[in-house]
Amino acid sequence: MTLSFSLLGPVRAWRHGAEVPLGSPQQRTTLAVLLLREGLLTTIDELVDAIWPVDPPDSAVATIRTYLSRLRRLLCGPARVPGGPPAVVEVRIDWIGGGYVLTAPPGSLDVHLFHRHCARGAEAISRGDHTTAATELRSALDLHRGTPLAGAAGGYVEGQRARLTELSRGAALDLVAVTVELGRHAEAIAELRALVTEEPLRERGHALLMTALYRSGRQADALAQYRHLHRYLADELGVEPTPGLQNLHQSILLGDPDAGRTAALFPASTH
Repeated sequence: MTLSFSLLGPVRAWRHGAEVPLGSPQQRTTLAVLLLREGLLTTIDELVDAIWPVDPPDSAVATIRTYLSRLRRLLCGPARVPGGPPAVVEVRIDWIGGGYVLTAPPGSLDVHLFHRHCARGAEAISRGDHTTAATELRSALDLHRGTPLAGAAGGYVEGQRARLTELSRGAALDLVAVTVELGRHAEAIAELRALVTEEPLRERGHALLMTALYRSGRQADALAQYRHLHRYLADELGVEPTPGLQNLHQSILLGDPDAGRTAALFPASTH
């Protein structure tokens, strides 16, 4: 493949394995917006709003067009493999009906690959193939190289950064749930300790940690984790744990061998 793009970390591009210099943060933001909307029309106004959400300069439209001209030269011209014949780069940035459409070759954008691996992981979970699910979810998470869209800015980018971060966290929880199902409890517990410390209000993480502790023979620790969460929610928000967590706690308290089975570990959206 001639070109590849990364948005699950700093905004970057490579041609034949060599990094392409993408220019200023604003120019990187222009590329990031077009890549996130790959195949869809993006108007000049939308690009201006993405880069300058407040008080755009009078030269905003002309500046955007300059960025796009530079990106075309960087990404859309002929390229040569060292020692090989010229090749045509598959990326296109076309002006169509009042806006720009970027078209990239299949498999060149890490966000698309992330979604593909997650979808395959979800399919494997639905058929009970947790080994394959773990492989696919690990491949998805390995694509993340830091904060998504680092080096780009603006309101649109901030929203997309939050979305991609949330998708990553969901995939991480799915992977830990699969790890629990595979019986790798010590590995899951270590990962979940970090996750619930980072996001103490994400109750699914606590449910998975309670389940992993219980299945590894640590019933008392699983119950202690619930008490810790109960106190935290009461002190911070003045609320009780969700009914699902209360039911899991009751099942663990009673020594139910089916406590935290797959239906509790994987939300309906995963299936």
